Amino acid sequence: MKDKRQLLQDLINRNEELKPIVFKTFDTEKELDKYTKSVQQEVDEYYENKGKIEQLEYDLMSLEEQESYDEYRRLSKLKAEGKFPI
Repeated sequence: MKDKRQLLQDLINRNEELKPIVFKTFDTEKELDKYTKSVQQEVDEYYENKGKIEQLEYDLMSLEEQESYDEYRRLSKLKAEGKFPI
């Protein structure tokens, strides 16, 4: 089985391949909808990979980095809720 760092790199590389497919622009909403339906599998894979990438990046952080990240997320949530401590 691949180690986490290699899996992370593989997912990042795959998402780079998927990015031009997923993020394509069209003149009309109708064209976009038709295209999105034709590449729905790739769109789903891209967003599923994003979640896996975020989790792997977190798993590969040191304990101190995880604690700092968790605190950042906690404060961001409070700020979004308008409850940020002054």
